[in-house]
Amino acid sequence: MGNVAVGGLEHEPTEGREARNSVGAASTMSDPTLTLQKKQPAPPKLPMPPEEELEERFKAVLNTMNLPPDKLTLLSQYDNDKKWELVCDQERFQVKSPPSTYLSKIKSFYQDQGGVSRRLKKRIQDATQVLKALEISLRTNHIGWAQEFLDEQNKGLDVLVEYLSHAQSDSSFDVESVENGGTLPERQKPAERSMEDLTKSSSSGHTHGVTRAARALTVRIGATLSHRMHKKSHLSYQRDDIHVCIMCLRAIMNYQSGFNLVMNHPRCVNEITLSLNSRNPRTKALVLELLAAVCLVRGGHDIILSAFDNFKEVSKERNRFEKLMEYFINDDNNIDFMVACMQFINIVVHSVENMNFRVHLQYEFTHLGLDKYLESVKQTESEKLQVQIQAYLDNVLDVGALLEDAENRGGVLEHVEDLQNVNVQLSAQLQEIEQQTTERTAELETQLMQATKETELLKESLRESCSQVSVLQQRERERELDREREKDRECRRTSISQSPSELDQKIQELQDKGLIRVGRNASGALDIQVVPVKVIEYVQSPTPSTQPSTDTSSPTLHSSPPPASAPGGPPPPPPPP
Repeated sequence: MGNVAVGGLEHEPTEGREARNSVGAASTMSDPTLTLQKKQPAPPKLPMPPEEELEERFKAVLNTMNLPPDKLTLLSQYDNDKKWELVCDQERFQVKSPPSTYLSKIKSFYQDQGGVSRRLKKRIQDATQVLKALEISLRTNHIGWAQEFLDEQNKGLDVLVEYLSHAQSDSSFDVESVENGGTLPERQKPAERSMEDLTKSSSSGHTHGVTRAARALTVRIGATLSHRMHKKSHLSYQRDDIHVCIMCLRAIMNYQSGFNLVMNHPRCVNEITLSLNSRNPRTKALVLELLAAVCLVRGGHDIILSAFDNFKEVSKERNRFEKLMEYFINDDNNIDFMVACMQFINIVVHSVENMNFRVHLQYEFTHLGLDKYLESVKQTESEKLQVQIQAYLDNVLDVGALLEDAENRGGVLEHVEDLQNVNVQLSAQLQEIEQQTTERTAELETQLMQATKETELLKESLRESCSQVSVLQQRERERELDREREKDRECRRTSISQSPSELDQKIQELQDKGLIRVGRNASGALDIQVVPVKVIEYVQSPTPSTQPSTDTSSPTLHSSPPPASAPGGPPPPPPPP
């Protein structure tokens, strides 16, 4: 869960440059005799081994990098040159930068506390560079390197916590605590008392007879002390070692084992919380992100509240979260810090399951002026800040509304009892209606069965009627056919009765022309005789060849007997004219 909570934290903008310089910084750390500003030249590139050996060494490097599956797939698609370059970088980095090198340097920084301010400034710069290289190593090295850094022999987490503690107790942060309303350390109290004494003497010069030289000395001492305090305050604002140390702790918390060590460490979360006194808003935003990640883990909420109780004692707060609200209200020019602060408040207040405790935490921030300030910044242009503010307002518990609901509970209970009585009555009525409905349903089912039987009978009678209708239709069609046939026969009779009259007309015409004779024989039957016709035929006789002939052809008359007429038959055709 630690990886999930902390893995989403955004890296600082300088980490890109730090990642590019990781190999050079690590090689510098391998030799304690060299200064941190110098970089060793890159070693010559080794010849590439055979492909099988390269694949084995590349797989070994991937196994030590603790990467997600998608990243492993992407790296596996590299060509042999890139694979060999990655293998060389990893092996060179592992050999030349063991965790003990970083730890020995960091220990030397906080164990050597003496020296003038120039030496202190140089020590802070060197420590910042070492911590940057360490943070890159914790992020980029394989998980085995980080486990070696955190094991019982090296105790890297203890070293970082110890350095953070010494850095926060430095004189520059004491000046910050004075400017924020704290108290001066014991080593500055003599100078403060001497300045107050001289100031009092100058204010009462007419009583004690203080000379003009004494007043001038007072002004010079006050100006010198003020200049030193301003210089130390400016130095504290520029130093980045605490910020980079917090980044190292974040890199450790990205591992599950490292997150568990941070949760179980007796001082780590307390020292991270005390880093809120830094004047760097980036550092305060990073601290709040880490504390929010711890608060989301089981048991982390109690650790966070205990850390802020310790912060209250160290910073001399009257109320818990007082400094946090002061920074939140006054540092309104840094949106990232305001978003991180509002997100942390949301998690601390609204991640509690106990409603009473949740109201208590909510009242702590309300008492410190959170509600009034949120009303003034609700219309901010930052969408991220608007989301966090709206999330807090949506989850706020309205105690007044809860109290009113509790007071109205008696009336609500009476109303519920009345509703229960009404429900009982309605249930009885419902049962009665269900019984009546059941009886009515049975009756309707009986009627339905009877209606079904009657319907079957009607269907049967309908089928019989349909068959009878079919028979009648067939008979009607037969009768229609008979009538049509009778009509045809009648038409034929009519045509036959009309044909003799026409025959009589023809016979009469032939008789008028004298071509036939009509009479009756002895039996009374009709007798038609055809009048014979004479045909004159002209025949030309041949002429002999020896004698010319002047004979002309003479007609020859033939008579043909008239054809016999059949009694009752049609008359023969007349001869041609």
